[in-house]
Formats: sequence, structure tokens, C-alpha cells
Amino acid sequence: MSEQNLADLQRQIEHERAARKQAERSLEEKISELTFANQLLQRYLDSVPCIMVALDTRGCISMINRAGCMLLDQPESALLGQAWFERFLPQPDGGSRLLPAFLQLVGGDVHPREELSEYPVVDGSGQPHLMAWHTAMLTDQAGRIVGTLSSGEDITERKQAETAIAESRKLLLKIIDTVPARVFWKDPDLRFLGCNTAFARDAGMQSSADMIGKDDYQMAWAAQADFYRADDRAVMSSGTPRLNFEEQQTTASGETVWLRTSKVPLVNDDHETFGVLGIYEDITEYRRIEADNRVHVAELTALNTMLIEAQNQMLRSVKMASVGQLAAGVLQEINNPFAFINSHLAALKGHVADLLGVLDAYRQAEPALAVHADLMAAIERAKSAANLDFVRQDILNLITESLDGVHRVKTIVENLRDFSRVDSAEWHQANLEKGLESTLNIVWNEIKYKATIKREYAGLPEIECLSGQLNQVFLNLLANAVQAIDERGVITLRTGFDDDTVWVEVVDTGRGIDPEQLDRVFEPFFTTKPAGKGTGLGLSLAYSIVHRHRGQLEVRSKVGKGSAFRVTLPRKRATDGSGS
Repeated sequence: MSEQNLADLQRQIEHERAARKQAERSLEEKISELTFANQLLQRYLDSVPCIMVALDTRGCISMINRAGCMLLDQPESALLGQAWFERFLPQPDGGSRLLPAFLQLVGGDVHPREELSEYPVVDGSGQPHLMAWHTAMLTDQAGRIVGTLSSGEDITERKQAETAIAESRKLLLKIIDTVPARVFWKDPDLRFLGCNTAFARDAGMQSSADMIGKDDYQMAWAAQADFYRADDRAVMSSGTPRLNFEEQQTTASGETVWLRTSKVPLVNDDHETFGVLGIYEDITEYRRIEADNRVHVAELTALNTMLIEAQNQMLRSVKMASVGQLAAGVLQEINNPFAFINSHLAALKGHVADLLGVLDAYRQAEPALAVHADLMAAIERAKSAANLDFVRQDILNLITESLDGVHRVKTIVENLRDFSRVDSAEWHQANLEKGLESTLNIVWNEIKYKATIKREYAGLPEIECLSGQLNQVFLNLLANAVQAIDERGVITLRTGFDDDTVWVEVVDTGRGIDPEQLDRVFEPFFTTKPAGKGTGLGLSLAYSIVHRHRGQLEVRSKVGKGSAFRVTLPRKRATDGSGS
């Protein structure tokens, strides 16, 4: 071989050696890159919270991440090469039910694809965990399947929660279906999401499932749909429940019923309204019973009022008779004592005047006794001890006031007898002004501290009446007048007459009566007084007494100005016997 050929061969060898070294360096770089990529991949897989496991075509573990090792409570070195399906999946029948399907999957000529399924894995303590698996096929450069890569997420708690929610929903629907009220709930577009059976039947549907997705326009009450939907929108937009309101509805049979309804907005945890819940109860029968009860109560109230009026009239008659008998007895018993006390006081007044005249005569003789110093001194001492000047001035006043007191007591007893009219329990001729004065004397002690009495009498003629009952009317009107005056006021007693009637009016300057209450003052049990201050029967009984006399009891009033009650009676008693 020539030197030239040898040199060429040597250069070729050097070139090949350099190329080989370059190839070795490139291979080392690629191996380094692959190693780094593999490390990054492993770190990524270890950082993933779900299980990542690679299986070869036999179903054995070729790679598993940290989350899988922690769940199985074994290191990766102990898990590699282990049979995945036989060892780590529950095998209740002693054999794997998934391995044949896996072998069929990886043994066939299939394209790479991803499978999603759920099956459990047994952890290191022997407890199963339900996992949701995403599985992808691993292939080589020729496209042949060499294994699988699966990621598994533990869905045990989620499945348990979903099961609990489903069971709770099922129980809730059963409960809702058993309540007598009608229940429904809608989405934001006011389409039905659900309801109970009672509601579905009201809507003309066979079951609650038939309601889902429908709206009010498809229901039996389609004519009222606009109203219901506007109400639902108002509840959702305001976010405020609307509770226990009453409304009418036309049912599938065409019957109009009354409902007591409540609606509340449905709000999620983010305070977003996602629908409306409604509950209503058919109260048509309650309304009918309530109406019947109102009629019965009105009837019972009327009967009770009549009974109370009769009882009060009887008690009043008995009481007035007792008072009249007492007054008559007292007057009879003290009439004679009053007579001789009055007579004796009058005689005593004359005798005292005579004695005072004698004393005056002796006083005129005192200058003649001046020479008898001892006698005059004794007389002066006696006059000083007796306070003669005061006695002379006071003694006649005392006798006069005593006579006035006797007359006052006699007048009171006579007024009491005239007020009760025990001797005139039947219809008789009487003067109403005299009865008004007798009544005024009876209640004077209540009036004198609050009101001044102003009399405007017309000189009434006598009429045939039950004067004792009319005195009760006057007593009630005077008592109401003084109670209406808060501080100091005036009560005017006014009378008048014409050819057919006489009238008595009691006018006060009290607080007056509100216009909305004015028409009710004669109703039984109605009172403008505070609770516990009146029974509401006084004016009602007065009205009844006046009505019995075929008269009228009228009122006019202005708030803050006072009130006026007028009793108008016929001058001649009715002859049809109805007023007896």
C-alpha cells in the first residue's frame, strides 16, 4: 500500500472516529434530555393529586405516581411489576372481572383512544375507594399498543354526598307530596321545575312529572296566568317573601275557590335568585264556615243584647224601686222630725231675737250701774268670757244655716223619690224639666267640680211617660257629658216644644266624638272610652228607652268642641199599645 493510500486511510479513520465521537456526544445529550424530561414528567405526575398509573399489556404496574403510592401505602419499588387488577381491585368472587376486558382491549388492533369508567381501588388498610378513571392507550412508533396510562380521582365522598342528596330529595318530595297544601317551584323563566301531586291535580295534570317544563299558560288557570306570573316576578325581583295573602282561582273543573298563598324567592349561596317557591291552601270551606259563623255570632249578639237589655231594665227597675222605697220610707220617717226641728228652730230664732233685745235693753242700763264698780266688773268679765259680741253676731246665722240644712236634706230626699218615681211605675203625666232637675241633683257631686250648669228651659208641658226610665236617660247623658270634659267646662240643659213634640238637650264643651265613630255610639258594647272605663251599654239602653216612648235620641258632635244629645218625645202617647 502506498504512502498516499495509507494517509487517506488514516484520514478516513480519523474522520470516522470524530463522527463517532460526535454521535456519542449527541446520544449523550439526547439521553440527558430524555432523563431530564423523564424527571420533569415524574415530578409532574407526583404533584398531581389523583392517582397516575401505567400498565403494560399484562396488566402489571410499569409506573405509578406518589398519590398512588400513598393510597396503596407502599413505595414505588414494591409496586412496580405487581398485577394491578388482581391485587389492588376488590375481588368479591376471587377473580378479576376487569382483567379479561383489559387484555381484550390492549391485545386488539385498536387505535389510541381514551376510556372513562368507574371502579374501586383497595387502599393499604383494606378500604375500597371508588375512583373515576381516565384511561389512554400507550403505543410505540409502529402504532402497536404497549400499555395504558390511567388517572384516577377518588369520588367516594362525592358519590356518598350525591347518594345522600338524592335520598334527601326523594324524602323531601315524599314529604311535600303528603302535605295537604299545594306546593310548586319555578325557574327564573317561570317554568315549573316541580310540584306535589295535589298541585298537579289542581292544574289538570295526571302527575307532578307532567308539570315539569310547562308554564302557567298551559294550566287550567290560563286566564289568570298574567296575574300569577307578574306576582312571581315581583317576589323574585324584590327578594322579599309574600306571606299568607288570600286570592281567588278557577280550578280545572271551572270552580272558583279561595286560596291562602305564600311565595318566597329561591336564593343560592351566592345570593342569586334562581326561581320562586309557592305554597297555597284551599280555604273555600273555611270561608264558608267563617261566613256562617259571622251570621251565627250576629244572631247570638242580637239575642244577647236583647237579654242584657231586659236584664238591665229589670235590675234598674228593681234598683230604682228599692231606692224609691228607701227614699219614701226615709222621707216618711224623718218628715215629722223635720217638721218639729224646723218649727223649733224657727221658734228658737224668735226667742233668741227676743233675748238679744233684752240684752240690748240691759246694755242701755249699764251707765246707771257705773257707780257699782264691783257689779260692772263682774258683768264685763261675764261678757268677755261669753264672747258676747261674737255670739250676738253668730247665733242667728247658725240658726238660719241649720234651717237651710234641714230644708236641703228634705229636698234631696224628695228629689231621690221623684227620680225613682216608685209611686208612678206606670205611664203617667210628668214634667221632664222637673225630672231633669231631680236627676241633676242626684249627680251634682260629680258635676260641680268639673262643669258649670247653664239652664235654657222653655217651660215644657207635661207628657204621658215612664218618668223613672226617662230620668235614667238623663242620668246617662249627664254622666257622659261630665266624663267628656277633661278640665273645666260648661254643660247646657236646653228644652223646647211644639204642637207635637217636646225635647230635652244636654250639650257639653268636652272633647267631642270622631266622625267615623259618630254613627256607632248607640250600638251595644261600643264605647269611645278607654278599656275598662265603659261597657258600651249606657247609650244603647238610653236609645232603647227613648225608642219605647216612640221618640228619637240624636247626637251631633265636633272634635275638640263638644257634643250635644237631644231626646225628642211625642206630646201624646201612641194608642196602638206598642209603647206600653
